[in-house]
Amino acid sequence: MKSMPTREYDVVVLGSGGAGLMTALAAASRGLSVGVFEKASLIGGTTAISGGGIWIPDNHVMHASGFDDQETDGEIYLARLTLGETDPDLLHVFLEAGPEMLRFLERQSDLRFFSVDRPDYHPGWPGARAGRSVEPLPFEPEMDRTLFQKLRYSHLRLPVTSTEGRKGVAPEIIAERRQRNVRTQGAGLVAGLVQACAKLGVQFHVDEAATALSFERGCCVGVETIAGLASARGGVVLSTGGFEWNSALVSAYLSGFSSAPTTPPGNEGDGLLFALEAGAAVANMTEAWWTAAYRIPEDVLDGKPLTRNMVRELALPGSIMVNRKGERFVNEASSYNDLGMAFNAFDPGSFSYPNRPAWFIFDDAFKSRYAVASISPGEPAPDWMVTAGSIAELADKLCIAAEGLRATVDRFNAYALEGHDLDFGRGDDAHGRYYGDSGHLPNSCLATIGVGPFYALEILPGNNGTKGGLKTTSRGEVVRHNGSLIGGLFACGNVAASIFGKGYPGHGGSLGPILTAAYKVGREIGANRLR
Repeated sequence: MKSMPTREYDVVVLGSGGAGLMTALAAASRGLSVGVFEKASLIGGTTAISGGGIWIPDNHVMHASGFDDQETDGEIYLARLTLGETDPDLLHVFLEAGPEMLRFLERQSDLRFFSVDRPDYHPGWPGARAGRSVEPLPFEPEMDRTLFQKLRYSHLRLPVTSTEGRKGVAPEIIAERRQRNVRTQGAGLVAGLVQACAKLGVQFHVDEAATALSFERGCCVGVETIAGLASARGGVVLSTGGFEWNSALVSAYLSGFSSAPTTPPGNEGDGLLFALEAGAAVANMTEAWWTAAYRIPEDVLDGKPLTRNMVRELALPGSIMVNRKGERFVNEASSYNDLGMAFNAFDPGSFSYPNRPAWFIFDDAFKSRYAVASISPGEPAPDWMVTAGSIAELADKLCIAAEGLRATVDRFNAYALEGHDLDFGRGDDAHGRYYGDSGHLPNSCLATIGVGPFYALEILPGNNGTKGGLKTTSRGEVVRHNGSLIGGLFACGNVAASIFGKGYPGHGGSLGPILTAAYKVGREIGANRLR
């Protein structure tokens, strides 16, 4: 049998999402040779289909836009967010290195960022600020066409920034950007990272799944793939994403949760399993980046059911979300991570999860004003959207308590007229109002539901990836249960445990620490090789 080839690098990176690409860029900028191995046919992972926001307190972009912040504010805010369950050293390193990472990214790539004028997800907490979230400006790639065609992007997102999407962009501008292959949001971030990596000689290997890690004298020295061995003189970096598409791992660690991931199906916990075999410790395994989600029949991504986030519709005036009792159970305008956790509430009395299933309910006036689940205003309701002539008929079709739903709608309508939601405070804070309708008074998130026909859409307990994973040091080194290090093995991204625990601080709260950790890993390996 013909022997398989061995490729030699200073650094081998498994996975090509934001974490893998940032690690590769940081290491290559130190003069190291880097090979990035991606089991899918496209580069970019979950990052490429995301909003591309990056949450970094006290960063230079926000300051240039006139937003005030300092590192101590971030410390106060994150101490509250993480409930004291995260090592303060990990939070300190993130707050210190995050702004440095963002400056590095602008120096080392052609990406440029703007500060998103929106508040943190808990604007009333001490230390909260607006403007901490940054996002790439529209990016026009200049790279080899073959490499460009390997970039993943979301067909659900227009080539606009999140700010442009809220305000509206002229169709001719969208058409021009498409013609020029302009990328925005997560796809723009990935395109800029890949372009910068390619200029430094980073080698990309797609459709090449890893099969095992290679060890010598207890130290990780490379990776075995379906095409051969890739040796790593400086280290192997796991950035393979979460485990939300691995049914066995979901069953083991997210017991009772019916996973509806919005991510690419390749996130099956590959790197996590490799490290577990090597004796790695894990943390935060029962958490994910929760969200409200929905599915359109026959819609697929990489051959698997496509799950979509539902965010803004939940905050707009004239809609509610109810459980099987026909009752509201959460502030619909809260952050999608916090809202998503409400699906996991367990009632010991009924010994059940009362908020599953849940239903998004709205009337014809709402449907005529706003886009709902990809359906434009005035467009006929599709078959997968439940329609009824009355609230009672809608409850009957949904198999939920008609009396409960009628009482809930009446109660909500009274709050809408008063402009204050006494049950959950919807629209009372700046975050809720961000997604509301600023032209609607007295509360941008509240309006009566009363104009038939009435509509409903099933809401799934979704996730944008898992938060649990490998335990690492502040330098990204993978740790064993006894506290010792697995030599030569690093991890960053959703394959590593999130430093935010249950929490989600603001827009880009997943990418911010992920990119910062990846930057630290790449620089750490580079420094070690140059010693």
